[in-house]
Amino acid sequence: MAGAARIRNTDSASSLAEQQNPSTQSDDALPLRPSERHHPPSGPSPSGASVWHSSNLGSVLVTTSPESARDGAATAASIPRDPDAETGNKSVFDYLSELSAPLTMLTVKSRYASASHWVYTAVWTVPALRWLDQETAKQGEFWQQLCQCKAIGENIKLQRLLVRIPGQYGSHIPDRATADRLLGNYLRTFETVYRIIHVPTFKREHEAFVQDPGNVSSGFIIRYQLCLALGATVYDDTFSFRSHALQWIHEAQEWLTASEKSRASIPGIQAMCLLQLIQQATESLYGDRVWILCGNLHRASMCLGLHRDPAKLPAMPPFQAEMRRRLWATILELVLDASLEAGQPPLITPDDFDCALPSNLDDDQLSPDTTSLPEAKDGGVYTDSSLQIALGRSRDLRLAIANHWCKIKPETDYSQILHLGSQLSTARRALMKTLHAMLSPVSQFQLQYCDVVLMRYVFALHMPYVPLSSPAFCHSRNACVDAALQLCYMTLPLSASEEPLAEAIRAASGFREQCRDMSRLVTCGSGSFRSVQHIATSIIAADLARTVAADRGLSPSGSGLRAAEERWLLRASLEWAEQRIRAGQENVKDYVYFAVIVAGIEAGMEGDEKEGAMARGGRDAAQRALEILTAMAGGRGVPGPGEFQAAYTAEEGELDMIGSFWASDFPDLGWVDMPMQI
Repeated sequence: MAGAARIRNTDSASSLAEQQNPSTQSDDALPLRPSERHHPPSGPSPSGASVWHSSNLGSVLVTTSPESARDGAATAASIPRDPDAETGNKSVFDYLSELSAPLTMLTVKSRYASASHWVYTAVWTVPALRWLDQETAKQGEFWQQLCQCKAIGENIKLQRLLVRIPGQYGSHIPDRATADRLLGNYLRTFETVYRIIHVPTFKREHEAFVQDPGNVSSGFIIRYQLCLALGATVYDDTFSFRSHALQWIHEAQEWLTASEKSRASIPGIQAMCLLQLIQQATESLYGDRVWILCGNLHRASMCLGLHRDPAKLPAMPPFQAEMRRRLWATILELVLDASLEAGQPPLITPDDFDCALPSNLDDDQLSPDTTSLPEAKDGGVYTDSSLQIALGRSRDLRLAIANHWCKIKPETDYSQILHLGSQLSTARRALMKTLHAMLSPVSQFQLQYCDVVLMRYVFALHMPYVPLSSPAFCHSRNACVDAALQLCYMTLPLSASEEPLAEAIRAASGFREQCRDMSRLVTCGSGSFRSVQHIATSIIAADLARTVAADRGLSPSGSGLRAAEERWLLRASLEWAEQRIRAGQENVKDYVYFAVIVAGIEAGMEGDEKEGAMARGGRDAAQRALEILTAMAGGRGVPGPGEFQAAYTAEEGELDMIGSFWASDFPDLGWVDMPMQI
């Protein structure tokens, strides 16, 4: 195709060989379209080694010997690359359908992620994955629709750019009423969970800024704008201040880069914490880069000694001591969050810090002039620090879970999973009991947000077992399904349903009313706010697909109602994914992917042919997304079907099915199937 983009989709095994033999790499090698890829040469499979099985979407390494996989004896040279070497004509998708042990390693364009990463959910819906693989190879109408969506999305990004003068901060702050509303949004949501600022002091600085904008430090303006950006994520249903939020992020990045000395201070750490939060919420950075930058925050805070309890340091005012404890607790939460989102280890253990949790105090009990620490309130009394303290009680357990699948030699005894899962269930119950028992009512947003924080660890711990059919792992599957259903009732657009059965199911679920702030955050936000819902939807889809395949219309008692419930929630998830596009998420991958999955599952439930249903569902969704993006772009810079190729080069913007489709511009995907002892 003349002028068409060259699509990079190299084989994972070949990439591994290149990494171990740098001399084989070529700087000027052109990336290939999936149809141009060559399978690695075949060869005999040594006894007890592993075999790579390749497709247009990536490669799967199936291990046949526990010892070789666990002790690293299998090398790139000893691993056959041809799936026909030992296994006949079985495809990679056949192996994904027959997994007997968790997949424990994934590589995406030289990036490594552990088994708790959200992209692992792709292997739970093999029929949809197989269809997408075929469409990748054909590069037909569906492929072209996605390329058009990608090109229009890039144009929309350019339209969002505001005029910016380097070194000038505060030029795009909205009018006082709107700014106050954005700040109020932040203070009642994020700040109640992640204690970053001292609210009374911040409000005094804010009032001084309003009275005389030119007489405050640039550091305050940066922190103020980041608070406004976070408040904008729950301002409305369409994230109408997205352009401003991105502008404020750019200004903060510039300020921190230009003022490196400012990082080594409490105000600098506060700005870094706020920036870390908003970068995930707006997807201005993806998981791995957020994790890398979080490492900067983590190390900068340790250089200031925030990981040490103030009681172990030279004497300091009570106000400073409490702010340090609050900030360290927040930094640990951000480190854990970035770790799960990137599928990388948190790189910290409880032995690396001794800073205690903050005291149960309200902000107005503290001030920079405080000479003695006020008496902390009883644990049952709600204060400005209560949520941070309640979450902090489970942080050692969450560190252990975040580290579990990131180990080079992960624990293969399923009893360890059950033990950690039991501890996590106890921690969730204790958290909810503590929050419900507060003398002052905790808001619905605070309850749900804290529960979702711990819910993510249920997924991180158990989701590698979701695709396994063995009854031995049913506890993990059930734990994931229960958490996924609970999350969907919290966050999905369910209130507009006019189906009597759906209304009855929603009423029986116990969720009478959704939290507007939480729903907006999951719809307008990105990072972990998006990935946790993606995981939940994928879990429900996998569970429903398993039920449909097993029952074949002969459902045992109760499974029919569960199937109707899950089908309803999948449709709501599809609506959620569409709302995310309307809220400014120019990447259509979730919407199209879920449309293919839902179409295939519903065809199976109705006894129809799945392949044709998935094709119609995928193409209809891609066309629908194209229409939405075209309207958002205002018709400006919209390429025609034969014009979009010029928008793609052999760089980061390449569109391949695993790359831009799931992993945000990551071109290759490889899975490792590691055997385990039960």
